[in-house]
Amino acid sequence: MARSIATFASCTFFLLAAAPFLLAAAPIASAEEVTIDDFAFLTGYWQGEGFGGQSEEMWMPPSNGRMFGIFTQTNDGELVFSEYMEISQQESGWAVRLKHFNPDFSGWEEKADYVNFKFDSVSDNKAVFGGLSYEVTDGNKLTVSLLMRQSDGSLTTEYFHFNRVEI
Repeated sequence: MARSIATFASCTFFLLAAAPFLLAAAPIASAEEVTIDDFAFLTGYWQGEGFGGQSEEMWMPPSNGRMFGIFTQTNDGELVFSEYMEISQQESGWAVRLKHFNPDFSGWEEKADYVNFKFDSVSDNKAVFGGLSYEVTDGNKLTVSLLMRQSDGSLTTEYFHFNRVEI
């Protein structure tokens, strides 16, 4: 498990400011017209695979201009890391902000720091934030694409394939 964490941690989440490698969704509105409700399609509990193991993601419904979510990555039956996520409007516009945690709940980022993915576009079923995109198909399948810069400078994309689970 320590190797999994080290391998994953070697990937840089401070991605490109604009990710030309990801196709943007046809926007439903200009950035100024977007509201938190435009991201409500993510609401729910999702289970699937990514990073060679079991991935889970849960998004709460929009409330007070924000959405909050959690993510867990489990490989070989052991928690590798978790994330606490927020979609909200910042001074620079809409963004996904997140923090990573080790299994012992110690943080990866410094106390005041977080990973920030700036908003690119949103449609009825797809949201793109820099190198991070979410797309729901058939109402019950979620694909998350994450563009990562490796330690050698190369770029790779990790895909997470989720199914909606009723709770």
